[in-house]
Amino acid sequence: MIGIELKSRFFKALGEPNRLKIVEYLLKNGKCTCICELSRLLKRDQSVVFRHIQILKEAGILDTSKDAQFLMCCIKDKNNLRKYLQG
Repeated sequence: MIGIELKSRFFKALGEPNRLKIVEYLLKNGKCTCICELSRLLKRDQSVVFRHIQILKEAGILDTSKDAQFLMCCIKDKNNLRKYLQG
């Protein structure tokens, strides 16, 4: 049952277009990216992007870390995520 709940949270997190854009960008970029860059990409305030990042993190999709004053976002497991997204 826990597996189903985790999958549900995973797909619900990706069901929002801005969060899917974040994930696709990070997969293509292939490296950790600052939330400020993601904010420019989405043309949204950093507080809005931060909330999206938190949801993706809670779903086990992203990891975050601080680099000085910057919040860096990375895909947690690129290979596993690609498998999920491809079917």
